[in-house]
Amino acid sequence: MKILKTSWINIVGIFTVLFLYTTIYGLIDSNISRNVFQAMVASLIGICFYGIMFWIAFILVLIILDLIIILPNQNNLILKLLLEWILISAPFIYWAITYERQRNIFILAIIAFLITQLFRERLIKKLKK
Repeated sequence: MKILKTSWINIVGIFTVLFLYTTIYGLIDSNISRNVFQAMVASLIGICFYGIMFWIAFILVLIILDLIIILPNQNNLILKLLLEWILISAPFIYWAITYERQRNIFILAIIAFLITQLFRERLIKKLKK
């Protein structure tokens, strides 16, 4: 069950990347005039409340796949984490292709998820020792 607790790195990593991107985008968007505080609050509201369905589904699927793929056997861990990344990222890849306006957000989330999966592999290996 300690392996499930390593999922925090995925959540924090994706949240941080999306927060930074939406804050910076809110500051440089010429159609909107915001100060830094307003851009940060707008980013938090957008990520937390507008994206609530994403976060619920992401966390549930992450836990389910961890229970099915990783928890029973940690052999070939990097391969299993990459498989988990592909399965979870597949809808976001489709949405990045389909929805041009949100494409950058989806691509950043996919990349952040891959990077955090690689960090997570290190955490899981430390837990095994």
